[in-house]
Order: sequence, then structure tokens, then C-alpha cells
Amino acid sequence: MGCNSSTQPAPVTAKQAPAPVREDGKKHAENTPVSEYSTTASSTPGPDSAGEPLLQSVADVDQASGKVAPAEEENLESMKDFTDRALDGEKDVEKAVEEPLLDARTAVVSGDEPSAVKKYFGKFAGAGVAAMPRPPLTQTAFSWFGSFSGIAILGLLHGYFVSLQNPLHLVMLIPPFGAMAVLVFSACKAPLAQPRNVILGNTIGGAVGWLVFKLMTLAGLGSFLWLSAALAVSLTIVAQEHARAAHPPGGATALAFIIVAPLHTLDFVYIFCPALLGAVILVVIGLFTNNLSAARTYPQGWGFGTVAAYEANAEDSAVKAFFKKFAGAAVDHPPAPDLSYSGFSFLGSFLGIALLGCCDTYLSPAMPQLHLKFLIASFGAMAVLVFGQPKAPLSQPRNVILGNTIGGLMGVCVVKLLEIMGLGGILWLNAALAVSLTIVLQELTSSVHPPGGATALVFVVLPLLRPLGFEYIFSPAFLGAAMFVVTGLFTNNLSAARSYPQGWF
Repeated sequence: MGCNSSTQPAPVTAKQAPAPVREDGKKHAENTPVSEYSTTASSTPGPDSAGEPLLQSVADVDQASGKVAPAEEENLESMKDFTDRALDGEKDVEKAVEEPLLDARTAVVSGDEPSAVKKYFGKFAGAGVAAMPRPPLTQTAFSWFGSFSGIAILGLLHGYFVSLQNPLHLVMLIPPFGAMAVLVFSACKAPLAQPRNVILGNTIGGAVGWLVFKLMTLAGLGSFLWLSAALAVSLTIVAQEHARAAHPPGGATALAFIIVAPLHTLDFVYIFCPALLGAVILVVIGLFTNNLSAARTYPQGWGFGTVAAYEANAEDSAVKAFFKKFAGAAVDHPPAPDLSYSGFSFLGSFLGIALLGCCDTYLSPAMPQLHLKFLIASFGAMAVLVFGQPKAPLSQPRNVILGNTIGGLMGVCVVKLLEIMGLGGILWLNAALAVSLTIVLQELTSSVHPPGGATALVFVVLPLLRPLGFEYIFSPAFLGAAMFVVTGLFTNNLSAARSYPQGWF
């Protein structure tokens, strides 16, 4: 119970001891209780012995008479035995009261509670949560159809904008939309995939990415790419969390503006096109394709106001029932986390992106023969998941490592195959097949991971990465994901409110 006196059990009162008999045959006062705290007790003085102690020490008796009377000695020993038994009984009672209420401080002192370091590393084992189940093949077909349609439409719009040769150099197909397609068309019931998160979260990413780039340039720090990238992604996560719009592709949208030089020509227009406009287009496509399935209702909640929930009615026609699902299921939006939670999100994402950025800036040029690539836009989306949503099924090591590696594999294979078929120049087809087939393989292997869609799309839309060939699958796809998981283990578990991972493989 600790050392607080307010929690101390009431003193145990011993039975009344018989009054000792003096040499002259007279008794001390009756009913004298034995003290709880001392082996000597004071009694009410009798008429013949005012102020005389109840228990005299041997030394006192010897000093007074030079010897101890047999009766007095026997009485003294009997009183000591009685006092010892009372104290032993008192300790037994205290122990019985204290054991059920043993607090954390007593447990730590006694060694029953593991140390802070042991508890910290103990979290690395995971919480034993099982991996995501594999969806039915019919639902995988809907995921493929929706993602293929969405990316194909964005690709066609991108080709149209490029053909206009407009002075703003508008683009529509950027890597973050590969991650967005995985969320909207495969994980459409997840809170991260709802319209508020998709539209507002991705727009926040575009705005933060543009703002960080401008401020770093004005400060003369534009050459520190790793620092700009780390700040853009980590600040995006904090802003999303407190706008109640966490959305992994938003982190990729922020990172893409920092590291993809051709996007700099868009300037602030990047916030509206492609960041805002592309997100709106994918939400609209998600409404039409997801709700074709009787097992899906998209959105679960709009998040921009009160909308009456969709209610099935057997009398409704198929067309009416289809459009009624657009109202959503009226699922409540998750609340914003507290500042301490966002502090750990910022710390983890900053360190994770900075690590990859430093490796990309300093390690890769030092070992050109290895053709290592570390920092690509999809890791902005991965940072939102691993460091901002560490308990989400999409954030667990199996999903992160396997899902992202699948994205790298499908991106390379689709590009190589279509080049052999003479279709390598059709950008929208390459992009749509790479992302949609990534989703199919992720669902079949129970490793759905939105950044994997971005990893596939990065290889399609950035010709500078094509020379890597199949090495792209190892670095950055696999290696970068593994580094993120390790960083997540060390940073997430610093917080008492976090335990990462929830489950391994």
C-alpha cells in the first residue's frame, strides 16, 4: 500500500493482559492494553505505585535490590511473550490487508514488475494480433476494376493536360494517387479512405509540401533535401491529425513536391491541381465503382457534416438503391489525438524520412556500383501509417515489407512486359495496370499496404528510375520498407500509449 499514512490499516489492539503481581502481593491497575508500537507500555498508576513503570528492565531491578524476584521474573517473561505474539498477529493482519492492494511502487521495489527497458524491448514482440484475412475473389475483382478505372482516368487527363502545353505545366498523374487507389478501392471501409480524409488530407499534404519547399529555399537551406523532406512529411502528419483528416497519400503528396524537381514549376497551383482535384476525382470514381458491390457501402461517412445514413429498402429499384448508398453509413469520424500523441508521430516520421534522405544523399553516391535508391515519394505515405497510425492493420510489418515489395515488383514487371509488347509509350495503361495488379496481389497475400500502390506508380511515371530495372524491387522497395519498420520499433514504443507492431507475420 505504499508509505502513505492514510492507507495504513487500523492498529490491532491486543487482548487485555492480566495485571502483574508485585512482591508485596498487590496488583497493578487492571485492563492495561499492550502498546502497538513499543515493547514497554505505561499503565494507570495504582495507589501504592504512582508513576512506577509496568515493565521494569532487569538492570532497573538489579539496581534497586540487587536481584529479581522469581515471581517478577516470571511475570516479565510472560508479558514479553504476550507482546511478541500480539505484534506477530498484527503483522499477519497488515500483510493480509496490504497484499491485494500492492501498488506499482512496491511491485517495482520487490522486483515483480519488469524494468522500463525490459518493457520497452518487450513491445518489439508485438501484441499477437492476427494478420488481415484475405477477401473473397469477387471483392478483389471489384478492387481491381475500381483502381484500374480511377488511375486510367487520371492518366488520360494527365495526357490531355500535357498535350495542351499550358504555361502552368499542369499534371494529374503523380505517385501518391497509387496509394490513394489502394485505400479508396481496396480498403474502402477504413477511416483513412473516407472523403474527408482523402480530399482534405491530400490537400494538406500539397500545401505543406509547397510551403516547406518555399521556406527552406528562402532560408538558403534548399540543398538539404533530406531536411526539407523530413519536415514536409512530419508536419503534414501533425496537421492532418489535428484537422481529423489523417490520410497516408497526403504524406506522399508533400514528399513528391520536395523530391520531384519537375513539380516545382507548378508552384502553389500544385495544391489545387493535382493535390485537391485528383483526390476529388478518385472519390467520385470510388462512389460509382465501390457501390456496384452489394457488400460495399462507400463512403462510411462523409465527415463534412451531418448526412442521413443509407438504409436499404426492399422496395427500392436497383438504381435507386445504388445511388442511396452515396449518402454513406453515417459512421462517426475519429477524434483528433492529443498533442503528446502527435509529438511521437512527428518524431518518428522526421527520423524515418531523414534517415532515408541522408542515405540517398550521402550513401548512394559513395557506392555507385550498388545502384542504391532510398528516398521515393511512397515513403511519405508509409510514414503516415507507421508513425501516425501504428495500430492500423495496414501498418504492420507484414503489410509494410511484403506489400511495398509487391508494389515494386508489379511496377517493374508491368513496364517491362508492356515494353516487350510495344505498349510502353501508353502511360495511362502502364499506370493503371501497375497499380491495379499490385492491389490484386496484395489482397491475395493478405498484405494490403497503400504505399505499395505508390511504389508501383513511381516506377511508371518517373523515367529516371527505369535504369534500375529489377534492382528497384530490392532498393528502394524492400530495403526502405525494412528500414521504416526498424525505425518504427524504436520510436513508436517510446510512448506508453503505443505498442508496435500489433502483429508480425
